[in-house]
Amino acid sequence: MAQITKRKNGSYLIRVSCGYSADGKKQITQSMTWKPPRDNMTDKQTERALNKAAADFEAACAGGRIVNARKLQAFIEDWFTVHETALTASTIKKYRTLCPRIFERLGHLRIDRVKTADIDRFLIWLADERLATPLGKCRKDLEALIKATGETQKAFAARAGVSANCVRSCYGGGHIVWNSAVKISEALGKKPEALFDRITDESKLSAKTVRGYHGFLSTVFSYAVKIGEIAVNPCTNCTLPKVSAPEHKILTIEQTQQLLQLLDEHAPLKYRAFFNLAIYGGFRLGEILGLTWKDIDFETGVVQINRSAHWSKAKGYYYTDPKTAQSKRAVRVSDRVILILRQLKNEQLSAALQYGDYWSNKQGLLFTTDSGSQMSMSTPYSFFSKFCDQYGLPRVSIHSLRHLNATLLINSGANPKTVQALLGHSTAVTTMSIYAHEIQSAEAAASAALAAMLDGQLDTEAKQA
Repeated sequence: MAQITKRKNGSYLIRVSCGYSADGKKQITQSMTWKPPRDNMTDKQTERALNKAAADFEAACAGGRIVNARKLQAFIEDWFTVHETALTASTIKKYRTLCPRIFERLGHLRIDRVKTADIDRFLIWLADERLATPLGKCRKDLEALIKATGETQKAFAARAGVSANCVRSCYGGGHIVWNSAVKISEALGKKPEALFDRITDESKLSAKTVRGYHGFLSTVFSYAVKIGEIAVNPCTNCTLPKVSAPEHKILTIEQTQQLLQLLDEHAPLKYRAFFNLAIYGGFRLGEILGLTWKDIDFETGVVQINRSAHWSKAKGYYYTDPKTAQSKRAVRVSDRVILILRQLKNEQLSAALQYGDYWSNKQGLLFTTDSGSQMSMSTPYSFFSKFCDQYGLPRVSIHSLRHLNATLLINSGANPKTVQALLGHSTAVTTMSIYAHEIQSAEAAASAALAAMLDGQLDTEAKQA
Protein backbone atom coordinates (compact mmCIF):
# COMPACT_ATOMS: atom_id res chain seq x y z
CA MET A 1 0.00 0.00 0.00
CA ALA A 2 1.25 3.49 -0.84
CA GLN A 3 2.76 5.63 1.93
CA ILE A 4 1.78 9.32 1.84
CA THR A 5 3.78 12.07 3.52
CA LYS A 6 2.76 15.74 3.60
CA ARG A 7 5.52 18.26 3.00
CA LYS A 8 5.89 21.75 4.43
CA ASN A 9 5.30 23.37 1.03
CA GLY A 10 1.84 21.81 0.76
CA SER A 11 2.83 18.99 -1.65
CA TYR A 12 2.67 15.27 -0.87
CA LEU A 13 5.27 12.50 -1.30
CA ILE A 14 3.71 9.21 -2.47
CA ARG A 15 5.98 6.19 -2.02
CA VAL A 16 5.25 2.65 -3.22
CA SER A 17 7.24 -0.51 -2.35
CA CYS A 18 8.24 -2.52 -5.44
CA GLY A 19 10.06 -5.47 -3.90
CA TYR A 20 13.79 -5.91 -3.50
CA SER A 21 16.94 -5.36 -5.55
CA ALA A 22 18.41 -8.08 -7.77
CA ASP A 23 20.66 -9.29 -4.94
CA GLY A 24 17.74 -9.35 -2.48
CA LYS A 25 19.38 -6.96 -0.03
CA LYS A 26 17.77 -3.58 -0.69
CA GLN A 27 14.10 -2.68 -0.80
CA ILE A 28 13.14 -0.87 -3.99
CA THR A 29 10.63 1.96 -3.77
CA GLN A 30 9.08 4.28 -6.35
CA SER A 31 8.05 7.78 -5.43
CA MET A 32 6.26 10.76 -6.89
CA THR A 33 5.33 14.25 -5.77
CA TRP A 34 1.65 15.26 -5.87
CA LYS A 35 0.19 18.75 -5.54
CA PRO A 36 -3.52 19.67 -5.33
CA PRO A 37 -4.63 20.44 -8.89
CA ARG A 38 -6.32 23.70 -7.85
CA ASP A 39 -6.44 26.15 -4.99
CA ASN A 40 -9.25 26.43 -2.45
CA MET A 41 -9.98 22.68 -2.39
CA THR A 42 -11.68 21.45 0.77
CA ASP A 43 -9.88 18.93 2.96
CA LYS A 44 -12.21 16.15 1.80
CA GLN A 45 -11.70 17.03 -1.87
CA THR A 46 -7.94 17.07 -1.36
CA GLU A 47 -8.04 13.73 0.45
CA ARG A 48 -10.11 12.07 -2.30
CA ALA A 49 -7.85 13.43 -5.07
CA LEU A 50 -4.72 12.43 -3.17
CA ASN A 51 -5.96 8.88 -2.53
CA LYS A 52 -6.90 8.50 -6.19
CA ALA A 53 -3.44 9.74 -7.27
CA ALA A 54 -1.79 7.28 -4.86
CA ALA A 55 -3.96 4.39 -6.12
CA ASP A 56 -3.20 5.25 -9.75
CA PHE A 57 0.51 5.50 -9.03
CA GLU A 58 0.51 2.15 -7.20
CA ALA A 59 -1.34 0.52 -10.11
CA ALA A 60 1.13 2.03 -12.58
CA CYS A 61 4.06 0.60 -10.61
CA ALA A 62 2.43 -2.83 -10.40
CA GLY A 63 1.57 -2.79 -14.12
CA GLY A 64 5.09 -1.96 -15.25
CA ARG A 65 4.29 1.52 -16.58
CA ILE A 66 6.43 3.09 -13.86
CA VAL A 67 8.96 0.46 -13.10
CA ASN A 68 12.19 1.64 -11.58
CA ALA A 69 13.54 4.87 -10.17
CA ARG A 70 17.01 3.43 -9.65
CA LYS A 71 19.91 4.99 -11.46
CA LEU A 72 21.61 2.99 -14.21
CA GLN A 73 24.94 2.95 -12.39
CA ALA A 74 23.40 1.40 -9.27
CA PHE A 75 21.53 -1.18 -11.34
CA ILE A 76 24.71 -2.19 -13.22
CA GLU A 77 26.49 -2.72 -9.90
CA ASP A 78 23.61 -4.96 -8.80
CA TRP A 79 23.87 -6.78 -12.14
CA PHE A 80 27.55 -7.55 -11.47
CA THR A 81 26.66 -8.86 -8.00
CA VAL A 82 24.13 -11.29 -9.45
CA HIS A 83 26.27 -12.44 -12.41
CA GLU A 84 29.80 -12.52 -10.99
CA THR A 85 29.71 -16.29 -10.45
CA ALA A 86 28.03 -17.02 -13.79
CA LEU A 87 30.63 -15.24 -15.94
CA THR A 88 34.32 -15.91 -16.44
CA ALA A 89 36.83 -13.63 -14.76
CA SER A 90 37.99 -12.37 -18.16
CA THR A 91 34.42 -11.42 -19.14
CA ILE A 92 33.86 -9.58 -15.85
CA LYS A 93 37.15 -7.74 -16.33
CA LYS A 94 36.21 -6.77 -19.89
CA TYR A 95 32.80 -5.46 -18.81
CA ARG A 96 34.35 -3.53 -15.92
CA THR A 97 36.62 -1.65 -18.35
CA LEU A 98 33.48 -0.38 -20.13
CA CYS A 99 31.84 0.99 -16.98
CA PRO A 100 33.69 4.31 -16.51
CA ARG A 101 32.45 5.79 -19.81
CA ILE A 102 28.95 4.36 -19.30
CA PHE A 103 28.74 5.77 -15.78
CA GLU A 104 30.06 9.14 -16.95
CA ARG A 105 27.44 9.61 -19.68
CA LEU A 106 24.47 7.47 -18.63
CA GLY A 107 24.97 6.39 -15.04
CA HIS A 108 22.89 9.22 -13.56
CA LEU A 109 19.76 8.32 -15.56
CA ARG A 110 16.87 6.34 -14.11
CA ILE A 111 16.79 3.00 -15.89
CA ASP A 112 13.10 3.37 -16.77
CA ARG A 113 13.87 6.70 -18.46
CA VAL A 114 16.78 5.60 -20.64
CA LYS A 115 15.57 5.83 -24.24
CA THR A 116 16.94 4.50 -27.51
CA ALA A 117 17.91 8.07 -28.42
CA ASP A 118 20.06 8.26 -25.25
CA ILE A 119 21.95 5.12 -26.25
CA ASP A 120 22.35 6.39 -29.83
CA ARG A 121 23.82 9.68 -28.58
CA PHE A 122 26.17 7.72 -26.31
CA LEU A 123 27.38 5.57 -29.23
CA ILE A 124 28.01 8.69 -31.35
CA TRP A 125 30.00 10.20 -28.47
CA LEU A 126 32.02 7.00 -28.14
CA ALA A 127 32.98 7.09 -31.82
CA ASP A 128 34.94 10.32 -31.16
CA GLU A 129 36.48 9.12 -27.91
CA ARG A 130 40.22 8.38 -27.68
CA LEU A 131 41.66 5.30 -26.05
CA ALA A 132 44.01 7.45 -23.95
CA THR A 133 45.71 4.28 -22.73
CA PRO A 134 49.05 4.85 -20.95
CA LEU A 135 51.66 2.52 -22.44
CA GLY A 136 55.31 1.82 -21.77
CA LYS A 137 58.11 1.00 -24.22
CA CYS A 138 61.25 -0.50 -22.70
CA ARG A 139 64.43 1.30 -23.73
CA LYS A 140 66.83 -1.06 -21.90
CA ASP A 141 67.92 -4.65 -22.53
CA LEU A 142 65.27 -6.19 -20.29
CA GLU A 143 66.29 -9.75 -21.15
CA ALA A 144 69.82 -9.08 -19.83
CA LEU A 145 68.45 -7.43 -16.70
CA ILE A 146 66.28 -10.46 -15.95
CA LYS A 147 69.15 -12.88 -16.56
CA ALA A 148 71.21 -10.88 -14.06
CA THR A 149 68.63 -11.72 -11.37
CA GLY A 150 69.32 -15.43 -11.87
CA GLU A 151 65.63 -16.09 -12.52
CA THR A 152 63.98 -17.64 -15.52
CA GLN A 153 61.70 -15.44 -17.57
CA LYS A 154 58.67 -17.34 -16.28
CA ALA A 155 59.74 -17.06 -12.64
CA PHE A 156 60.45 -13.35 -12.97
CA ALA A 157 57.07 -12.72 -14.61
CA ALA A 158 55.31 -14.54 -11.77
CA ARG A 159 57.20 -12.53 -9.15
CA ALA A 160 56.44 -9.26 -10.93
CA GLY A 161 52.76 -10.16 -11.25
CA VAL A 162 52.64 -9.98 -15.06
CA SER A 163 52.34 -12.57 -17.80
CA ALA A 164 55.34 -14.09 -19.55
CA ASN A 165 53.93 -12.72 -22.83
CA CYS A 166 54.06 -9.22 -21.35
CA VAL A 167 57.75 -9.65 -20.55
CA ARG A 168 58.50 -11.02 -24.02
CA SER A 169 56.73 -8.06 -25.61
CA CYS A 170 59.33 -5.79 -24.01
CA TYR A 171 62.17 -7.72 -25.63
CA GLY A 172 61.02 -6.81 -29.13
CA GLY A 173 60.35 -3.15 -28.34
CA GLY A 174 56.63 -3.70 -28.08
CA HIS A 175 54.28 -1.56 -26.02
CA ILE A 176 52.78 -2.81 -22.77
CA VAL A 177 50.27 -1.13 -20.47
CA TRP A 178 51.94 1.28 -18.04
CA ASN A 179 50.78 -0.59 -14.94
CA SER A 180 52.69 -3.65 -16.14
CA ALA A 181 55.76 -1.49 -16.82
CA VAL A 182 55.56 -0.26 -13.22
CA LYS A 183 55.36 -3.84 -11.89
CA ILE A 184 58.35 -4.99 -13.96
CA SER A 185 60.41 -1.99 -12.84
CA GLU A 186 59.55 -2.52 -9.19
CA ALA A 187 60.50 -6.21 -9.44
CA LEU A 188 63.92 -5.07 -10.70
CA GLY A 189 64.22 -2.45 -7.97
CA LYS A 190 64.13 0.46 -10.41
CA LYS A 191 61.88 3.41 -11.15
CA PRO A 192 59.61 2.95 -14.20
CA GLU A 193 60.97 6.10 -15.84
CA ALA A 194 64.48 4.62 -15.76
CA LEU A 195 63.46 1.64 -17.89
CA PHE A 196 60.43 2.73 -19.90
CA ASP A 197 59.32 5.59 -22.10
CA ARG A 198 55.74 6.52 -21.30
CA ILE A 199 53.48 6.76 -24.35
CA THR A 200 49.77 7.50 -24.63
CA ASP A 201 47.68 5.69 -27.23
CA GLU A 202 45.48 8.43 -28.70
CA SER A 203 43.76 6.37 -31.39
CA LYS A 204 39.94 6.46 -31.59
CA LEU A 205 37.74 3.66 -30.34
CA SER A 206 37.10 1.16 -33.11
CA ALA A 207 33.62 0.39 -34.40
CA LYS A 208 33.98 -3.07 -32.86
CA THR A 209 34.71 -1.53 -29.46
CA VAL A 210 31.70 0.81 -29.74
CA ARG A 211 29.55 -2.21 -30.54
CA GLY A 212 30.99 -3.88 -27.45
CA TYR A 213 29.62 -1.07 -25.28
CA HIS A 214 26.22 -1.50 -26.92
CA GLY A 215 26.33 -5.26 -26.40
CA PHE A 216 27.07 -4.91 -22.70
CA LEU A 217 24.32 -2.34 -22.17
CA SER A 218 21.88 -4.52 -24.08
CA THR A 219 22.74 -7.46 -21.83
CA VAL A 220 22.10 -5.35 -18.72
CA PHE A 221 18.79 -3.96 -20.02
CA SER A 222 17.66 -7.41 -21.19
CA TYR A 223 18.13 -8.61 -17.63
CA ALA A 224 16.12 -5.62 -16.36
CA VAL A 225 13.29 -6.60 -18.72
CA LYS A 226 13.55 -10.24 -17.65
CA ILE A 227 13.08 -9.47 -13.96
CA GLY A 228 10.32 -6.95 -14.66
CA GLU A 229 12.18 -3.76 -13.77
CA ILE A 230 11.57 -2.11 -17.16
CA ALA A 231 9.16 -2.83 -19.97
CA VAL A 232 11.43 -2.69 -23.04
CA ASN A 233 15.14 -2.83 -23.84
CA PRO A 234 16.19 0.63 -25.16
CA CYS A 235 19.17 -0.91 -26.97
CA THR A 236 17.00 -2.97 -29.33
CA ASN A 237 16.60 -0.43 -32.12
CA CYS A 238 19.86 1.48 -31.82
CA THR A 239 21.88 2.52 -34.87
CA LEU A 240 25.23 0.73 -34.72
CA PRO A 241 28.47 1.60 -36.52
CA LYS A 242 29.43 -0.69 -39.36
CA VAL A 243 32.30 -3.08 -38.74
CA SER A 244 34.31 -4.23 -41.72
CA ALA A 245 34.40 -7.99 -42.01
CA PRO A 246 37.86 -9.09 -40.86
CA GLU A 247 40.11 -10.87 -43.31
CA HIS A 248 41.26 -14.09 -41.71
CA LYS A 249 45.00 -14.49 -42.15
CA ILE A 250 45.34 -18.23 -42.56
CA LEU A 251 47.81 -20.71 -43.97
CA THR A 252 47.37 -22.08 -47.47
CA ILE A 253 46.83 -25.80 -47.99
CA GLU A 254 50.45 -26.15 -49.09
CA GLN A 255 51.69 -24.29 -46.01
CA THR A 256 49.44 -26.39 -43.78
CA GLN A 257 50.82 -29.60 -45.28
CA GLN A 258 54.34 -28.28 -44.76
CA LEU A 259 53.52 -27.37 -41.14
CA LEU A 260 52.15 -30.85 -40.41
CA GLN A 261 55.24 -32.47 -41.91
CA LEU A 262 57.59 -30.22 -39.94
CA LEU A 263 55.67 -30.94 -36.73
CA ASP A 264 56.03 -34.68 -37.38
CA GLU A 265 59.77 -34.31 -37.92
CA HIS A 266 60.81 -31.73 -35.33
CA ALA A 267 58.16 -31.00 -32.68
CA PRO A 268 57.76 -32.66 -29.27
CA LEU A 269 54.83 -35.06 -29.23
CA LYS A 270 52.53 -32.88 -27.08
CA TYR A 271 52.80 -30.01 -29.58
CA ARG A 272 52.19 -32.36 -32.50
CA ALA A 273 49.02 -33.49 -30.73
CA PHE A 274 47.94 -29.94 -29.88
CA PHE A 275 48.28 -28.52 -33.39
CA ASN A 276 46.79 -31.56 -35.10
CA LEU A 277 43.71 -31.16 -32.90
CA ALA A 278 43.59 -27.44 -33.71
CA ILE A 279 43.85 -28.03 -37.47
CA TYR A 280 41.75 -31.17 -37.88
CA GLY A 281 39.19 -30.38 -35.16
CA GLY A 282 38.88 -26.59 -35.38
CA PHE A 283 38.82 -26.42 -31.58
CA ARG A 284 39.38 -23.27 -29.56
CA LEU A 285 42.54 -22.87 -27.44
CA GLY A 286 40.68 -23.19 -24.13
CA GLU A 287 38.75 -26.22 -25.40
CA ILE A 288 41.96 -28.07 -26.28
CA LEU A 289 43.68 -27.23 -23.00
CA GLY A 290 40.57 -28.35 -21.11
CA LEU A 291 40.52 -31.84 -22.68
CA THR A 292 40.93 -34.92 -20.48
CA TRP A 293 41.56 -38.49 -21.59
CA LYS A 294 37.97 -39.46 -20.81
CA ASP A 295 36.93 -37.03 -23.59
CA ILE A 296 38.76 -39.14 -26.19
CA ASP A 297 37.11 -42.26 -27.63
CA PHE A 298 39.96 -44.13 -29.27
CA GLU A 299 37.62 -46.71 -30.80
CA THR A 300 35.34 -44.30 -32.66
CA GLY A 301 37.80 -41.44 -33.09
CA VAL A 302 35.38 -39.00 -31.43
CA VAL A 303 36.57 -36.05 -29.31
CA GLN A 304 34.04 -34.70 -26.80
CA ILE A 305 34.21 -30.97 -26.02
CA ASN A 306 32.68 -30.51 -22.56
CA ARG A 307 34.57 -27.58 -21.02
CA SER A 308 37.08 -24.80 -21.58
CA ALA A 309 40.20 -23.89 -19.60
CA HIS A 310 40.83 -20.35 -18.30
CA TRP A 311 43.33 -18.56 -16.12
CA SER A 312 43.07 -15.48 -13.91
CA LYS A 313 45.33 -14.00 -11.29
CA ALA A 314 42.66 -14.43 -8.62
CA LYS A 315 41.61 -18.02 -9.43
CA GLY A 316 44.61 -19.51 -11.21
CA TYR A 317 43.48 -22.21 -13.68
CA TYR A 318 39.78 -22.98 -13.71
CA TYR A 319 37.25 -24.57 -16.08
CA THR A 320 33.86 -23.54 -17.38
CA ASP A 321 31.33 -24.76 -19.88
CA PRO A 322 32.37 -23.96 -23.46
CA LYS A 323 31.61 -20.56 -25.01
CA THR A 324 28.03 -21.36 -26.11
CA ALA A 325 25.51 -24.11 -25.42
CA GLN A 326 26.22 -25.47 -28.91
CA SER A 327 29.95 -25.57 -28.14
CA LYS A 328 29.41 -28.77 -26.17
CA ARG A 329 29.85 -31.13 -29.07
CA ALA A 330 31.32 -34.39 -30.35
CA VAL A 331 33.68 -34.20 -33.32
CA ARG A 332 35.14 -37.16 -35.14
CA VAL A 333 38.79 -36.58 -36.02
CA SER A 334 41.03 -38.42 -38.46
CA ASP A 335 42.88 -41.66 -37.76
CA ARG A 336 46.11 -39.64 -37.94
CA VAL A 337 45.05 -37.51 -34.96
CA ILE A 338 43.91 -40.52 -32.95
CA LEU A 339 47.25 -42.25 -33.56
CA ILE A 340 49.15 -39.21 -32.27
CA LEU A 341 46.87 -39.05 -29.20
CA ARG A 342 47.58 -42.75 -28.47
CA GLN A 343 51.28 -41.98 -28.58
CA LEU A 344 50.82 -38.98 -26.29
CA LYS A 345 48.91 -41.05 -23.74
CA ASN A 346 51.67 -43.67 -23.68
CA GLU A 347 54.27 -40.93 -23.26
CA GLN A 348 52.28 -39.50 -20.33
CA LEU A 349 52.04 -42.90 -18.65
CA SER A 350 55.82 -43.20 -18.84
CA ALA A 351 56.25 -39.68 -17.41
CA ALA A 352 53.85 -40.51 -14.56
CA LEU A 353 55.93 -43.56 -13.65
CA GLN A 354 59.12 -41.50 -13.80
CA TYR A 355 57.80 -38.68 -11.57
CA GLY A 356 55.98 -40.99 -9.17
CA ASP A 357 54.41 -39.05 -6.30
CA TYR A 358 55.48 -35.78 -7.92
CA TRP A 359 53.23 -36.39 -10.95
CA SER A 360 50.33 -33.94 -10.56
CA ASN A 361 47.93 -34.79 -13.40
CA LYS A 362 45.03 -35.96 -11.24
CA GLN A 363 42.44 -34.69 -13.76
CA GLY A 364 43.84 -36.73 -16.62
CA LEU A 365 44.62 -33.68 -18.77
CA LEU A 366 45.96 -34.18 -22.27
CA PHE A 367 48.21 -31.12 -22.22
CA THR A 368 50.44 -30.61 -19.21
CA THR A 369 53.84 -29.45 -18.10
CA ASP A 370 56.58 -32.05 -17.72
CA SER A 371 55.41 -32.81 -14.17
CA GLY A 372 51.71 -33.13 -15.08
CA SER A 373 50.24 -29.76 -14.10
CA GLN A 374 48.03 -27.70 -16.43
CA MET A 375 49.84 -26.36 -19.51
CA SER A 376 49.92 -22.54 -19.53
CA MET A 377 47.49 -20.73 -21.81
CA SER A 378 50.42 -18.90 -23.47
CA THR A 379 52.67 -21.94 -23.99
CA PRO A 380 51.18 -23.15 -27.32
CA TYR A 381 51.46 -19.72 -28.94
CA SER A 382 55.00 -19.21 -27.63
CA PHE A 383 56.06 -22.54 -29.15
CA PHE A 384 54.15 -21.93 -32.39
CA SER A 385 55.68 -18.48 -32.99
CA LYS A 386 59.22 -19.74 -32.53
CA PHE A 387 58.53 -22.86 -34.61
CA CYS A 388 57.12 -20.86 -37.56
CA ASP A 389 60.05 -18.43 -37.42
CA GLN A 390 62.55 -21.27 -37.29
CA TYR A 391 61.18 -23.07 -40.36
CA GLY A 392 60.16 -20.06 -42.46
CA LEU A 393 56.38 -20.38 -42.11
CA PRO A 394 54.10 -17.31 -41.82
CA ARG A 395 53.47 -16.41 -38.19
CA VAL A 396 49.72 -16.75 -37.65
CA SER A 397 47.61 -16.96 -34.51
CA ILE A 398 46.47 -20.25 -33.06
CA HIS A 399 42.87 -19.11 -33.55
CA SER A 400 43.60 -18.79 -37.27
CA LEU A 401 43.87 -22.59 -37.38
CA ARG A 402 40.19 -22.67 -36.44
CA HIS A 403 39.46 -20.35 -39.36
CA LEU A 404 41.60 -22.62 -41.55
CA ASN A 405 39.52 -25.63 -40.51
CA ALA A 406 36.27 -23.79 -41.31
CA THR A 407 37.54 -22.57 -44.68
CA LEU A 408 38.63 -26.07 -45.71
CA LEU A 409 35.26 -27.49 -44.63
CA ILE A 410 33.38 -24.87 -46.66
CA ASN A 411 35.57 -25.36 -49.74
CA SER A 412 35.08 -29.11 -49.49
CA GLY A 413 31.32 -28.58 -49.87
CA ALA A 414 30.13 -28.65 -46.23
CA ASN A 415 27.01 -26.54 -45.71
CA PRO A 416 26.90 -23.77 -43.04
CA LYS A 417 24.76 -25.88 -40.70
CA THR A 418 27.38 -28.64 -40.68
CA VAL A 419 30.21 -26.16 -40.16
CA GLN A 420 28.24 -24.57 -37.31
CA ALA A 421 27.86 -27.94 -35.56
CA LEU A 422 31.54 -28.84 -35.96
CA LEU A 423 32.83 -25.46 -34.77
CA GLY A 424 30.26 -25.07 -31.97
CA HIS A 425 28.81 -21.74 -33.09
CA SER A 426 25.56 -20.72 -31.43
CA THR A 427 23.69 -20.53 -34.76
CA ALA A 428 24.32 -21.07 -38.46
CA VAL A 429 23.82 -17.31 -38.85
CA THR A 430 26.99 -16.79 -36.80
CA THR A 431 28.88 -19.14 -39.10
CA MET A 432 27.56 -17.43 -42.22
CA SER A 433 28.41 -13.94 -40.91
CA ILE A 434 31.99 -14.91 -39.97
CA TYR A 435 32.68 -16.88 -43.14
CA ALA A 436 30.50 -14.97 -45.61
CA HIS A 437 33.37 -14.44 -48.04
CA GLU A 438 34.46 -18.10 -47.96
CA ILE A 439 30.86 -19.30 -48.43
CA GLN A 440 30.31 -16.90 -51.34
CA SER A 441 33.56 -18.03 -52.95
CA ALA A 442 32.62 -21.68 -52.57
CA GLU A 443 29.15 -21.01 -54.01
CA ALA A 444 30.69 -19.12 -56.92
CA ALA A 445 33.08 -22.01 -57.60
CA ALA A 446 30.19 -24.49 -57.49
CA SER A 447 28.16 -22.32 -59.88
CA ALA A 448 31.13 -22.05 -62.22
CA ALA A 449 31.61 -25.82 -62.16
CA LEU A 450 27.92 -26.35 -62.91
CA ALA A 451 28.04 -23.82 -65.74
CA ALA A 452 31.14 -25.48 -67.20
CA MET A 453 29.49 -28.89 -67.07
CA LEU A 454 26.27 -27.66 -68.70
CA ASP A 455 28.10 -25.57 -71.29
CA GLY A 456 30.26 -28.57 -72.15
CA GLN A 457 27.20 -30.76 -72.59
CA LEU A 458 25.48 -28.16 -74.80
CA ASP A 459 28.61 -27.76 -76.93
CA THR A 460 28.78 -31.54 -77.38
CA GLU A 461 25.13 -31.73 -78.43
CA ALA A 462 25.59 -28.81 -80.82
CA LYS A 463 28.50 -30.53 -82.52
CA GLN A 464 26.55 -33.76 -82.83
CA ALA A 465 23.64 -31.89 -84.39
